Amino acid sequence: MPIYDFVCKEHGEWEALVKWAQGSKCPECGVAGVQQVSMPAKMTTLWNAGWNSGLSGNGFFSPSAGHRVANKREEEKIMNARGFVNEKDAGGEAMYDTLASRKIDEKKQLDATANLYRENLKKFNGDKVMAVTETFPAKQMLEQAHAHDAAKESP
Repeated sequence: MPIYDFVCKEHGEWEALVKWAQGSKCPECGVAGVQQVSMPAKMTTLWNAGWNSGLSGNGFFSPSAGHRVANKREEEKIMNARGFVNEKDAGGEAMYDTLASRKIDEKKQLDATANLYRENLKKFNGDKVMAVTETFPAKQMLEQAHAHDAAKESP
């Protein structure tokens, strides 16, 4: 049921959740109130900035696509072609599942590295410098550092 505005000559305005023709009585004196014409609800789909952008033929700038598109359908096609999945199609737990699987993969990788370090420690009779040198080769660490820096710089 919608909320309507009513007015009483003696006590002023109030709002009531009623059906269209039901009416409402003043909460103070019980006299039937006069229903007022009120402003329709502000809806994001109709009143947001540029809601009619795609209707004029000029389209609108899509931050997701990175350029102007004619309409939302074109924007969705571009994003699908780039491999993105619309969150409404992904399901409610898709983001959580993705993050959880990444966390599990990282944990497995850290565990494998820790086990390799322990093995190298035994191999070199407790020499920590040799175990670290063998577990973390300089070339491999530099490659990982460059990949990490490149990932931080890309948008």
